[in-house]
Amino acid sequence: MSLELLFDEPMVGQSKYGSYNLYAVKNGTDTEYSFFAPDDVHEKLKEMHKGDRFEITKTAEQKGTKIVTKHEVKLLAQPTQPSPSNNNIQKDSYFEAMLSSYRDALKIQDELNGMVDVNRIAITLFIARSKINGNGYS
Repeated sequence: MSLELLFDEPMVGQSKYGSYNLYAVKNGTDTEYSFFAPDDVHEKLKEMHKGDRFEITKTAEQKGTKIVTKHEVKLLAQPTQPSPSNNNIQKDSYFEAMLSSYRDALKIQDELNGMVDVNRIAITLFIARSKINGNGYS
């Protein structure tokens, strides 16, 4: 069974049957499930993080008159997401205005020896430049 962890930590509790570790998982669909992890599975899952995908395999073997079950938990390779590159950004007049505003704000910060907030200055410059040229920056 292949699952994805939805939270870093399980909900831990106590019932009349003993302690439990309740994980929220989904199996590749949008449907969420509650998974009460056996102790051996919990020991492996507590090292994983939200978004990690894993596979659980349950095996059973007979030892004498008893049936012993084991769980194997295997972390699956995470799908790689392409990193955003500057080439994918659609450059329009607002993009250029904001970029220019940040460059100028950095120059102002250098001029004043770091005594100013770059973000506030850049936003102020962007707003002023947007208003000067009507609704669009040219």
